Amino acid sequence: MTSRNLNRTWRDVVFKQYEADHAADVPFPVRYLIHADPWNKDIFIEAPAKIDPAVYRQAVLKWVIAKRLEDDPAYEDDLIKVRARVSWINKSEAEKAATPPCPRGDGPAEGKVTPQDGTERQEAGDASNDG
Repeated sequence: MTSRNLNRTWRDVVFKQYEADHAADVPFPVRYLIHADPWNKDIFIEAPAKIDPAVYRQAVLKWVIAKRLEDDPAYEDDLIKVRARVSWINKSEAEKAATPPCPRGDGPAEGKVTPQDGTERQEAGDASNDG
């Protein structure tokens, strides 16, 4: 009887793909996007130069050990670069959270729109424009 474990960790997937890319002589740098459970985030793992698969495996394991208890998986050494993927949704939410609300009275006058050049103009539906 033959028994096979078909479960794969995200690291197993990355190692297997790197070995395949290394054997196929793909152009480097190569970058992988994968969901990493320890951080519950999608991450990019980049190999800037072609290295032996065993060395790549050791570099990834070194990074995981160094960053496994931190919130941010960002890491860089001479063998690999790792960063979290920032989605457009997360990026816009972070920008909104970082932008303080305009204090009352400091914003543009009611019924007026302030374009980026700083000039004010009347909105199309404003009744005070009947002159």
